[in-house]
Amino acid sequence: MKPIYFEEYKVGDHFVTNGRTITDWDVYSFAGLTADWNPLHVDEEWCKENSQFKRRIAHGPLTTVLGLGLITRLGCFDGSVIAFLGMDTLRIPAPVFLGDTIRSEMEVIEKKLSSKGQGIVRFKVEVKNQRNEVVVHFIIANMVKHLAEA
Repeated sequence: MKPIYFEEYKVGDHFVTNGRTITDWDVYSFAGLTADWNPLHVDEEWCKENSQFKRRIAHGPLTTVLGLGLITRLGCFDGSVIAFLGMDTLRIPAPVFLGDTIRSEMEVIEKKLSSKGQGIVRFKVEVKNQRNEVVVHFIIANMVKHLAEA
């Protein structure tokens, strides 16, 4: 997909990414990077005895950033996004287990000009598993170049 500029987005535009399977390597790498070694994520035996899930789950923030990463792989932000402005209403309604395959679905929910004329686009993002269950959802806002700036 080519970069998409402010004028090209329309409220209601919908994008779907490819899937990505969550692996043991993902969880241990994230635990090492963040120092989050909670046994809920890294200790299968502990989970069997102490977790409501009875098995390991991926970190919620890991699933969130992987969902964002899947979106960037679409290519629509490449060279057209000036800045990531933030994330709102992050919720994690369901666990992600090792072996689950996630994908992201993104919808344009608002576009407006800032007081300085910059293009601002807000997107609703849902990260779903292979059973089509929403496991993470949030809203992001990007500052996006105008076509004339391309």
